[in-house]
Amino acid sequence: MQTATVLYKSTSQYIPREVVPIKKNTVPFKLRGLAASAGIVEGPCTIVRNLEDLHTLPEGTIVVCEFPSPRLAPYMPLLKGLVTKHGGPNCIGSGYAREHDAPAVVGIGDIMDVIHTGDVIRIDGARGTVERID
Repeated sequence: MQTATVLYKSTSQYIPREVVPIKKNTVPFKLRGLAASAGIVEGPCTIVRNLEDLHTLPEGTIVVCEFPSPRLAPYMPLLKGLVTKHGGPNCIGSGYAREHDAPAVVGIGDIMDVIHTGDVIRIDGARGTVERID
């Protein structure tokens, strides 16, 4: 297994992103962001590009969104985890995740481009990693 460290332009140079191939001829990966709420969870994810669509979230999904928002508050009890493109350990989404004991990783710059709705992912909120499981 080989590990390549990639730095994205949209995030701080101090936050390395690890891309780890797991099997030959597949594209699983592991991305590193900021640890926001401890815990490990895996399951299908739902990409939320428009916060007005939050009411359509299936129960028990992992939400991947661009910005943490106060609009997430009523839906947090239904979610298994939270991953955001922007934000930090003290952002509002991180606070909601800790309040509801949901693992969260924030500040993964290109997450919306490499994850798709229905992908099964694993979040490690203590280490700040998101891994696609195939």
